[in-house]
Amino acid sequence: MTTHDSRDASRHNADRRRVLHVAQNCLPHIGGLETVVAAETQGLAARGWDITLLSSSYTVGPGERDEDGVRIVRVRAWNGLEPRYGVPFPIFSPRLLLTMWREVRRADLVHIHDPLYLTSWAAVLWCLAFRTPYIVHRHVGFVHHSSIMVRILQHVVLATVARIVLQRAAAILCIDEHVAAGTRTVGSRAVRVDVLANGVDTTAFRPAGPDERSRARRAHGLPEDRPLVLFVGRFVPKKGFALVAGAADDAYDLVFVGGDRRPGLEDRRLHFLGGLPGAVMPQVYGSADVMVVASVGECPLTVLEAMSSGLPVVANDDPALHSSWTAGPGVEFVDMAGGGLREALVRLVGDPASMRRMGEEAYAYVRSAFSWQAHLDQLEGVYREVLRNARVHGVARPARD
Repeated sequence: MTTHDSRDASRHNADRRRVLHVAQNCLPHIGGLETVVAAETQGLAARGWDITLLSSSYTVGPGERDEDGVRIVRVRAWNGLEPRYGVPFPIFSPRLLLTMWREVRRADLVHIHDPLYLTSWAAVLWCLAFRTPYIVHRHVGFVHHSSIMVRILQHVVLATVARIVLQRAAAILCIDEHVAAGTRTVGSRAVRVDVLANGVDTTAFRPAGPDERSRARRAHGLPEDRPLVLFVGRFVPKKGFALVAGAADDAYDLVFVGGDRRPGLEDRRLHFLGGLPGAVMPQVYGSADVMVVASVGECPLTVLEAMSSGLPVVANDDPALHSSWTAGPGVEFVDMAGGGLREALVRLVGDPASMRRMGEEAYAYVRSAFSWQAHLDQLEGVYREVLRNARVHGVARPARD
């Protein structure tokens, strides 16, 4: 074997190190975090890493399965808080502790998605016990929920358990600088905090041609002769659903993905497609003319998906939405709380040439600056550095099965 071959084999063996991803929910539960987790775990497995994902059972049921090259371990959980209060906080079976013990014990590195969940706390408990290094991936900052009780509980958790999770991490990865700035005020100054921007599949999410757009509209029962404004997200306050639903106008129709029609919203200009699987979303984006993002306190992955699909984006003028994703062309910020959304949409759909130009510029920007491959390159670099530092500082190698 040549020296070059030896180096390649050595790198491949290093990449086979076992990495455990921990997330409170995963696909088919719909959400931006779930999409990112799937892209990371599947992408890393394809690059040679030995990946396990531990999450809640949701509709799939508990157990262990191989899905798209990833070993997924699902633990039984009750998710009743989400439909009732819009809080995606699964309550796990006590078996979570035993299952997490087994999975952390066999891992070389643990990747925890957000510090606010039972899965995160259980993972850190066993990481500290086994001296297994872990990183924390923050997908969202403080959630501006409509319930004062939920906001108080967030403050309590961030000041106690989540603070411990962040301060003991080998590294913290944040989706943008807004979340990173908030994280630095909570975590320890000794912990490395990096920005790891989300990526998007620019092959799947791409501008649709006229025929594709017509077929997509027919497939989802949408009008073919009206400008369509798209909203994608759960119907909860932080996503701004009520603001968007209240912006109906004769100049366009509104299309909602993420839930069913609510009582009292009988306006024919409002179309509800329910919760759709990720595989269908490129077609849905292709049916629309404009994307509206009304979120508060977050910059959702839907921004990148819409821009990559060639849609101009009308975004809420919230600090969290001013990110590297929206820093490029094709995005217009609007004070939605001040009632400016309807006016902005009427003006935009009334100028098809501007809509097309903004969409083309958005697509070009995302294609050049954001991709899952670049995301995975950066993530692999963090993994290797954390594992190397663990060896240098004499962290014990976890016991193996």
